[in-house]
Amino acid sequence: MIANLNLENTGLELKGLCEKLAEKASEGLLIIVEPREEIMRVLTEAAASRMSEEEALAKLAGELNGLAKGIPGDLRRSVEAELVESLNRIVEYLHAEKKAGGATPRGLPVMLNLLGNTVAKVVSSHFKALGIDAKWVTAGQAGFMLVEDYEPPWSHYVSLVNPDELKSVSKGVLIMSGRSCVDHEGSEASLKKGMGSVVSILAASELRIGEVYVPKANGGVYTADPWITDKARIVPSLSYSEALELSRLGEWVVSPQAVELAEELGVRIIVSSIQDPFKECTTIGFEKAVEKQIVKAVAMIPGMSILNVEGAAMAGTPGVASAILGEVAKRGVSVSMISQDASEIGITLLVKDKDLDMALKGLREGFSRQRLIKRIRIQKDVTVISAVGEGMRGTRGVAARIFTAVAEAGVNVLAIAQGSSETSISFAVSTEDAEKAVKAIHDKVILGV
Repeated sequence: MIANLNLENTGLELKGLCEKLAEKASEGLLIIVEPREEIMRVLTEAAASRMSEEEALAKLAGELNGLAKGIPGDLRRSVEAELVESLNRIVEYLHAEKKAGGATPRGLPVMLNLLGNTVAKVVSSHFKALGIDAKWVTAGQAGFMLVEDYEPPWSHYVSLVNPDELKSVSKGVLIMSGRSCVDHEGSEASLKKGMGSVVSILAASELRIGEVYVPKANGGVYTADPWITDKARIVPSLSYSEALELSRLGEWVVSPQAVELAEELGVRIIVSSIQDPFKECTTIGFEKAVEKQIVKAVAMIPGMSILNVEGAAMAGTPGVASAILGEVAKRGVSVSMISQDASEIGITLLVKDKDLDMALKGLREGFSRQRLIKRIRIQKDVTVISAVGEGMRGTRGVAARIFTAVAEAGVNVLAIAQGSSETSISFAVSTEDAEKAVKAIHDKVILGV
């Protein structure tokens, strides 16, 4: 059996979760572990001198000690000694990085992997406390390699280049540090957020295991954020297309790349609860039967800004949209949503708040000598709302029901877009209206109240 333990999903209380996972130890168990992105970012910030060494070490120590909570007696003392040793090594690397003038391409991955490996060791120790000889390895040691081709669609990916290594280590209970990898030269490389879930899918396919279990603190994927509406309930099944849309919208159970790969390789993703990690809550797979519930979930992305790019000369000019997006892309800005007027004299872009200034700079510099763009209007404090459901494809009146519900809630829609797959409808609203919009769609469209 394979479980993907992303601490973003599970939280830091590992003792009870490991006890539940250990119930399947006799059947063979591969656990791919990913640290929280926030704690990985602490190292990145410290290496770049944007966070003090003292603050970084305090946060790292707090995280690791929290993970080790519940390990008893002599084993606990042994684990604490390992944590101290790991933190001391991180300090040494931080000092070396500062002498080099900042984070280096070789030094930073070593530190990130050291942290990831320490987390894997702690998980292994929880199993040892239960009398189970759980070994740990890095993804690199298990045959995985970072692939960076700097070409679309991915510039950062992971591949299983040595399947025999994976098969040789996958015996008994094995804990894998899911983001600790190597590059094509054999040097240490650290995988980005979510790549541990890709490693899990690749491992399942190679080992001929049909599913990957993903334990989650609140169990399953919900129809809406339970913090927004207390009527939210668990969705029992999602198609790969639906899961892909939700993963892009921040329902980060597994990464979008992992969902695509799971569909390609025919691996099911079982989202479960940390209280019962092998009991299905939400199953992501090939189930494509259109249920009575046409819209399955609604999600939102806060912290967005709108750029309305306008100019009469844009009408009928080939390549304007491409040029606008190109200038924004040159500044490293990702556009989350785009909408164009039928008159062709305006294009609406949605970008993250933190990218707004760079996007504006790109447009102003890129079109400073042309008369295509007359004005650029911006609106901050915007949230994108998306309704997701494969049953929407080809079903009449879904958009009308969604926007009627939103209008009746007194919410003004600022921009609209529909995905080419027809499994989602997205629109932008003022952030102060976002929760009202989510509740309206959830109650009147999903639940049909």
